[in-house]
Parts: sequence; C-alpha cells; structure tokens
Amino acid sequence: MPARHLETQAGERRAVSRTEEARVRYETYLFGPFKVVRDGIPLTHSASRRASARTLLKWFLLNPGVRIGSAALCRLLWPDHRLTDKPNKLHVTLHHLRHALEPELAARQPSTFIRSTKDGMYWFNFSQCWWIDVVDVERLFTEGTIAESNGNVHAAISAYENLLDYYEKIFLPEDLFDEVFDSFRTVHEVRQRTVQHRLLRLYMQGGMTHKVLPFALSILECDPYSEEASAAIVEVNLRQGNVLAAQLQFADHLRLVQRDLGANSGWVASELWELLRKTG
Repeated sequence: MPARHLETQAGERRAVSRTEEARVRYETYLFGPFKVVRDGIPLTHSASRRASARTLLKWFLLNPGVRIGSAALCRLLWPDHRLTDKPNKLHVTLHHLRHALEPELAARQPSTFIRSTKDGMYWFNFSQCWWIDVVDVERLFTEGTIAESNGNVHAAISAYENLLDYYEKIFLPEDLFDEVFDSFRTVHEVRQRTVQHRLLRLYMQGGMTHKVLPFALSILECDPYSEEASAAIVEVNLRQGNVLAAQLQFADHLRLVQRDLGANSGWVASELWELLRKTG
C-alpha cells in the first residue's frame, strides 16, 4: 500500500503518521478505473454508479475546499442538456452521493464531506480520513525532484519509477472524452513526459545501460521525435562498441525529423554527430 496522505478542506496536504493510520477510512483511485474503498470494502451503492454522482465526486476530490455554486455545478454535470429541472437533478445527485459515501446518514443529517451554505455554495471536506492516489503522485514527484537536485540518484530513480507506475494506469481512463477533467489530464501528461526524460538521464548517469535501451524505446513509441531518447540509444550502443547500430539509430532519427517535421535535429543531434564522426 502506498504511503497515505491527506488533504484538508483548505487544500493543505500532509502525511498521515502511524498513530493516525486508523483515521483513514476512504481510499480513492483516480489512476486506472475509478474506485472508492470505504473501510477496506469497495463502494457498491447504486448511487456510486450513477454517472452524475461519480462525475461530481471526482470533481470534488480534485478540487478540495473549492466552493462552487449550484448553477456552475449544473453546467459541469449537464453541459449539453437544455433542461429546466437541472436544480432538481442536482439536488437528487447530491442526495445520492451523500448516502453513497455515508449510508448511515439519517434523514436531514448533514454530510461529513459534502458541505454547503444557505446561498447554494458547495465544497468537499476530506475531514482527515481520505487517502487519494493523486496526492501520492504529488508526493513522489516532489521527492524525486528533491532527491535529483541533491544528487541522490538512486532515491530519485525510485521515486520516479513509482510515479510512472501510476501513470501507466492512465488518469481516469473512463473519462478520456470528458472535458471536465481535461486540464487535470493535461497536467499529468506533461508531467509524465518530464519524468520520463528525467529518469532516462538518471539511468544514463547511474550507468544503468540495461534499463536505458528498453526505456528509451518505450519513450519513442509515444514520441518518435524525442531527441533525448534517440541520443540515449546511440550513446549506449557506442559505449558497448556497436558503432553500426549507433549510426543507424542516429540516421533514422534525422530522417524521421526531416521527413515529418521538415526540420533539422537540435543540439543533441549535433553533439552526437561529432561523437559518431570521431568514433567512426
């Protein structure tokens, strides 16, 4: 189980100590199929399967403490529907979500997590009993960045590898075409590419050539124009004395960039060309 983290209503994040471990009742997974686990048991309440309730919960979890009006929530949940009963639908959705998260709630008893004001503002309060994988993702990225800046190669590699394990599961895969979560998805996609290239450099720096080649190839599968990945393959082949393989990889990279992008390769290619020329 990954290290557990919490986030308060104000958005403050902190690790849960061992003495606080028992306070975590809810575990939420946004990478891979969306899942909420309460006291070790996945939620199966019918409301948790309602599309609008699930979307609302995801939005709340990604925007803790952010207050949003009922009209904005209606637009978020039903953007393409010209409905006159949106307020009623929102009321029903909130009711179902409250009882999906806390089945024991009595009639008119306020929710521990879904808070509201009399003027129709809503927000989500974690109440220090939730663990969410996106918070663990933030922790791993921070730990990796700090370790890398301190020259702790092995610690940085460990953090980045664990982070990429999350990214392999894909962020909210069932909502790939839902614009509501596009901004969050973009942030994670950019960060994934950043971490991939950082990890590639760390593998090279640590002399882990057995990891460099397969990892660089996996990067090229998603980004065939990556100079850094192609450069890593060339450099590893040169280190292993396979000059022909290095030359072929370099030539393929240049040809692809010039054919598809109509551009010359950058500084990495220039340095590699000089290295190849001297080696050859």
